[in-house]
Amino acid sequence: MNFFFVFGPLAVAWAVIISLLGLTRKDFPGKALPLVALVSVVLFATGIVSAAVGSKHKVGERHGPPEGTPVAGHKNA
Repeated sequence: MNFFFVFGPLAVAWAVIISLLGLTRKDFPGKALPLVALVSVVLFATGIVSAAVGSKHKVGERHGPPEGTPVAGHKNA
C-alpha cells in the first residue's frame, strides 16, 4: 500500500479546512497557531516522504512492456 494515497488527500483536506476557517473567522488561528502549524508540517512532510518511499516500490513501470507486446519504433526480432 502506498501511504501517499492516504496522507496526500488528508493534507489537501487540511489545507482546504484551514483556508476556509481563515477566510471566515477573523481571529483564526489565534492561540492555536502552533498547533495548526505543527499539524500542517507533519501532514505535508509525511505526504512528501510517503510519495518518495512509495515511488521506490512501483512494479512494472521500469521494466517496459511485456514480451511480445508491439511497441511503436521497435522491431520485434
